[in-house]
Amino acid sequence: MLHNKQRSLTGKRGLSAMLVLLLSLAVVMSACGKKTVDVTKAPASDQGTVVAEYKDGKVTDKEFDRYISFFSIVNSSAEAYLAVEGVKEQFLREYIGYKILYSRADDKAKEAAADDVETFVKQFEDAAKSDTDMKAKMDKSGLTNDDAEWFYRMIITVMDHSEQSVKDEEIKAVYDKTPTDFNNVTLRHILIGFTDPSTGEEKMKKEDALKKAKEVKAELEKGGDWTELAKKYSDDEGSKDNGGLYEDQEPRVWVEAFKNAANTQEVGKIGDPVETEYGYHVIKVEKRETRTWEQVPDATKDELRQSISTNNLNTFMSDELPDLITKIDLPKEDTTDTTGGSTDTNKDSGQADTGTDTGTDTGTDTGTSTDTNAEKKEESSTK
Repeated sequence: MLHNKQRSLTGKRGLSAMLVLLLSLAVVMSACGKKTVDVTKAPASDQGTVVAEYKDGKVTDKEFDRYISFFSIVNSSAEAYLAVEGVKEQFLREYIGYKILYSRADDKAKEAAADDVETFVKQFEDAAKSDTDMKAKMDKSGLTNDDAEWFYRMIITVMDHSEQSVKDEEIKAVYDKTPTDFNNVTLRHILIGFTDPSTGEEKMKKEDALKKAKEVKAELEKGGDWTELAKKYSDDEGSKDNGGLYEDQEPRVWVEAFKNAANTQEVGKIGDPVETEYGYHVIKVEKRETRTWEQVPDATKDELRQSISTNNLNTFMSDELPDLITKIDLPKEDTTDTTGGSTDTNKDSGQADTGTDTGTDTGTDTGTSTDTNAEKKEESSTK
């Protein structure tokens, strides 16, 4: 419950829940006898009716249907998301954004994606042979294995190209802004929660939680056992069974008040209860080491690169993309309230939210939003 962000950055890239599921199909194994797929031409882009136009390109209904099918296969909740009014148009806009960025990607990014694509294709093909529901969805939309490969290649290439474009100086600038966020800290804590992390409802009045936290602190100062007391009192499921221990952590992952305590509280001393949105924390910092930029782990630097890349993709989706889209003309959605109609919207409508994550997290919410912030709130257990 301590974390301020959900770091479900699985693998080498920061991805939305949808892409994480998508990538989970690609287990490590080699593919053989693969035929060549046209990497420049989108599936079914020369079939059907044009539903969107943008600078130097267009999207047809057949093409978009296959893209939707691709996502509904890798994440069953995508269909429900896309049924929400306005979401399908947003999804289309983001798809256009990916196509534009894919066309801008250099050979280096495309080569970097080759191994991922090859692995994914083998797994997708195997799944299509054994999963009758998946095969039915593919048949309904016309989606082929080659189509799935093209969509996957597009997404992975865009992410690789975006990450490769992040300069080392940009990454170090994050460290320079708040170097204490990268300290190496070991601490113990016991959380006395006053809200239910799953519902946000009050489970204890603040004054009662503070009183209990002070009582727990007093017990610890008298020599109470952290393991025993954490198990008895702590509401942090992530640490209550190991004496409240968080070992060799970077404070940047924690919510602000907890992070500040980790960086400033006297080492070896049990501090006064610290209030966060989750409750009161009784904290003992056992170790705190400062780190130079050179001492920051490569894994952390990679994560920062991914984060900057995601922000850059979001900026493209929200700031540049709307000016590149000249027409959206989706058919009227079939709803009980027939007010809607085809949206011949222009770049101005719906620009929105495309982006937070858009490019990389292609989707947690609408099923498309890239990282979509995905980001972002971590579940309870490290509040």
